[in-house]
Amino acid sequence: MSTVDPRIERFLKAVRTDGRSSPAGIHWQMFHEFLQAKNQMSRTKPPVPLILAASGESNGSKHRRLASQLEWALQNNCLDDAIRYLEALHGDQWNQGAIEQWEQDYY
Repeated sequence: MSTVDPRIERFLKAVRTDGRSSPAGIHWQMFHEFLQAKNQMSRTKPPVPLILAASGESNGSKHRRLASQLEWALQNNCLDDAIRYLEALHGDQWNQGAIEQWEQDYY
């Protein structure tokens, strides 16, 4: 079992406390493109965002996907840049929902 980097834990806890799961729509696509641009000779690509047909996934699923993107950023030496990017997003640029309904799909 791997240990989660404390920077990832702190960031994800902060956004979840605010009811935010992941960047919304185009903002998540832009974050994914940002990560792809940071990809330096890695054999793996960053996990794709849950947008378009997957936008009906639960906030919990979206939050876990964001966590996997941040893990990818850690492994590719761009975690601090990724967190700064996400911190610059405004509240209305995030998928949001009540924690009580965090695992409810919206299909």
